[in-house]
Amino acid sequence: MTPRSKRRAARIGTAVLLTGALTALAGCAGGSGGDAKGGPISMYTWVSSQSDRDQWEGFIDLGKKVDPDLDVTIEGPSFNDYWTKVKTRLSGSNPPCLLTTQAARAQELSGLLMPLNDLIKKNKLDTSKFDESMLKGMTVDGTIRAIPYDAEPIVLYYNADNFAKAGLQLPSTTYTREQFLADAKKLTTGDHKALAISPGFFIPNAWAIADGAEAVKESKLDLTNSKLVDQVQSYFDLVGKEGIAKAPEAADGSDVSQSAFTSGAVDMLIEGPWMYGTFADAAKFKMGVTIVPSTSGEAHGMTAGSGFGIAKNCKNPDAAFKAIVAMTDTSVLKGQAEKRGIVPSRADAQSAWAEGKSPEAYAAVQALLKNATAQITTPTWNQVETLFTQYGVEGYRGDKTAKDVLSTIQKSVGQ
Repeated sequence: MTPRSKRRAARIGTAVLLTGALTALAGCAGGSGGDAKGGPISMYTWVSSQSDRDQWEGFIDLGKKVDPDLDVTIEGPSFNDYWTKVKTRLSGSNPPCLLTTQAARAQELSGLLMPLNDLIKKNKLDTSKFDESMLKGMTVDGTIRAIPYDAEPIVLYYNADNFAKAGLQLPSTTYTREQFLADAKKLTTGDHKALAISPGFFIPNAWAIADGAEAVKESKLDLTNSKLVDQVQSYFDLVGKEGIAKAPEAADGSDVSQSAFTSGAVDMLIEGPWMYGTFADAAKFKMGVTIVPSTSGEAHGMTAGSGFGIAKNCKNPDAAFKAIVAMTDTSVLKGQAEKRGIVPSRADAQSAWAEGKSPEAYAAVQALLKNATAQITTPTWNQVETLFTQYGVEGYRGDKTAKDVLSTIQKSVGQ
C-alpha cells in the first residue's frame, strides 16, 4: 500500500474486506462477455472496503446523469493486492476494459495501460480543464495513460488555538521555512513537540518538492542529486537539530502521527487534504490549513491523485473512453467532492471541495495547485518506500545522514 493510500485508509477507518461478496460480484461482471460491443464495461480497481465500493458506485451513479447509457460493473481485490493481481487479471479470460491507477503508479502500470491521446482527440476532450500536474503524472513516454479524477496537494495542518495562545500569527498562503521553524520552536516545550512525523518517503518528498527538489529525473530514480539530499537532510534535522519533532518508529502507521495531531499532543502535521473531514471531526480545537513551508515562502504543491485508464487489450476502447468522459465530468467531480471529500482534478469543480471547509484551507489548496508537481515515481517505488521507512529512522535519530540513506536506497533498487 502506498503512503497516500494508507492515509486514505485511515480516513475511512478499518477496512472490512468483502471477500465473498466481491468474488460473487466479480464473477457476475466477468460472465457477460464483458467489454465486447453492446455489453457492460467492466472496471478493475481496488476494493478494500465498503467505502471503496461506495466511491466507485458514486462515480457510476453520477456518471449516469451525464450519460444515461453508462453501464459499468466493478470488480477487484484489496488495494494491497491490486497492483500485482491486475496483471494476472488482464491475461485471463474476458479481461476488464477500465483500470484505475494513481499518478504515482502510472509508470508501474505503463505496460498495461493504453495511450489515450488518439481517443482524447477523437472525442474532443479538453484536457486543459484538468490539473496539469496530474496529467503529467499520468503521462508515460509522451502519452497520457489515464484521466485523473482528483488532484490532492499535500498541506500543513495546524492547531490554530495553540498558535493563538502562543501569540503567533496564523500562516496564510505563504509560509517560509524560517517562520515555520520559529513558530515550531515556540510551540515546543519540554516533552511537547510541535510537529508529528511519520515514517516513509511520501511526506519528505512533499517537503522536498516544496523547495523545488525531485526524486525522479527523466523517468529514472535520482535520489542522490544534491538538491534532494539537502532537502531530506533538512527534514531529518527537524528532529535531531531543531528539536521540534520526535523520530518516528519504522513500525508506526500514519495513524500514529494523525492521532497525535487530532488529540492535541502536537501542533502541526503535514498530510493530504483528503484527511480534512476526519481531522475536523476528531479535533477538539480550531484547525488551520496552510501550505507546506518553503524557503521562499511561496506555494509549491506535491499533488497525489488517481484516475481512470483503459487496458491495452480492451475490446471496446471507444465505449470505455466514453465511460471515462462521463465519470470525470464536472458535475460528477463536484458531487464526489461534496460526498467523498476529494479535491477534483477539474478546476471548475474544485469550489465544491470548499463546502464545509474553512476559507483559508481552500485558499491554501488553490495556491498549491497553481504551482504543483505530481509525485512522479518509478516501477521500483515500493522498494524506495520500504527502504526509506527502514533506514529513514536512522536519519531522524542522527545515526545516518540523508546522503547515506538515499545512496543506500539508490544502490539497493539497482538504478
